[in-house]
Amino acid sequence: MESFVEDLLDDVASIGGGWLLLAAFLLAFAETALFTDLIVPGEVGLIVAGAAAARGDDPHLVPLIAVAALGATLGDSVGWAIGRFVGVPFVERYAWTRKHLRPKVERAREYFTRRGAAAVFLGRFIGALRAVVSVVAGMSGMPYRRFLPWNVLASVAWTALVLSAGYFFGRNVESVVGDVGLVVAASIIAAVGLWWLVRRRRRARSDA
Repeated sequence: MESFVEDLLDDVASIGGGWLLLAAFLLAFAETALFTDLIVPGEVGLIVAGAAAARGDDPHLVPLIAVAALGATLGDSVGWAIGRFVGVPFVERYAWTRKHLRPKVERAREYFTRRGAAAVFLGRFIGALRAVVSVVAGMSGMPYRRFLPWNVLASVAWTALVLSAGYFFGRNVESVVGDVGLVVAASIIAAVGLWWLVRRRRRARSDA
């Protein structure tokens, strides 16, 4: 496995600085714009890109973070637009969706009015939520001018963290990817557990 990782990094590093920058941009963009994060966590590809960059003279870490953050921001903006201009009309179009989905959209709107900034920022660090938070933000009516600054901040912080992990721990990239996977899994479990507790408390209050 170690030799496979070494060969993979050498191959990725050999594609050249410009292509590596493009790859980082596309990886960050596609995971939310095309929902590829629901299949493969974006951290994996970016960690490999960061590790490969550390093996060559170009690109340096800062440009890599910049283009990946731009890709992440644009991908999330596409998700927001899908929620705002596709999701909302879809909910309003049919009687069944109006009956069953409109109440959920209204609850999401209330939530994003109160805690939307935190949801946009923290959602980027949870793999299971990353691809859907921006869509829900758009459907809930969160203004883009409020969504964008928090999304940019989250994108920069996330890409800096992930790419730096690959860049500075390049030869240990296999274990880094494993650790990131464990963090993502732990985050999912924690989020599900928190959701279950909140739902249980709400039911207890309604039954009281």
